[in-house]
Amino acid sequence: MAPPHPAPPDPAPPPAKESGTEQSRAEPGAAEPGAAEPGAAEPGAAEPGAAEPGAAKPTAAKPTAPPPAAIPARPKARSVPPADAATRQRAVAALFLALLSLFGLLGLNNLQRGIPIAAFALVAGALAVWLGSTSISRARRGGTMSPRSSVTAIAIGAIGVLLSGLLLVGFAAFGKQVATYTQCLSGANTIAAQQACKDQLVHAVEGRASSR
Repeated sequence: MAPPHPAPPDPAPPPAKESGTEQSRAEPGAAEPGAAEPGAAEPGAAEPGAAEPGAAKPTAAKPTAPPPAAIPARPKARSVPPADAATRQRAVAALFLALLSLFGLLGLNNLQRGIPIAAFALVAGALAVWLGSTSISRARRGGTMSPRSSVTAIAIGAIGVLLSGLLLVGFAAFGKQVATYTQCLSGANTIAAQQACKDQLVHAVEGRASSR
């Protein structure tokens, strides 16, 4: 006799439909019980912007001074080359003539040779002034340094021209008195005679000047 077949298991009851899946799931935007609403501050939490107790307060930044303006650098002075040899020689010649004119007038102790010496001093001084001026003008045209001796030569030469010109004017105005004085000196062998000739010249010049 065949064994009895086991009874098939009872079919599982169909799953019960969830009573509204929307109800079991949290609706969007609905806050769960006990959950903090958005935007609500939790108890004990610090509000935004509120300083925590014991924390250092932020200090305001001090305005910093603007940096000093940069001082523009001065342009370097352009070095001027010295004058050429010809210009320097011209300046030296001018200085020599100027000194010769001045010392010739200072060493004038004989009125018999006064007119030639004064004329020479006048020419030498004029040449010194001319050479000194041309040396300076040549140096400027060439873009070189002017010789220092040229300026000195112009100054001394101008003094020589002035003194020699005054002497020549005096000789021209008092030529007869000067001639008489030189003749008197030629025959004066003693100091007293030479002093008498000088006194005679002074009286003659004063008389000529008062007569004008």
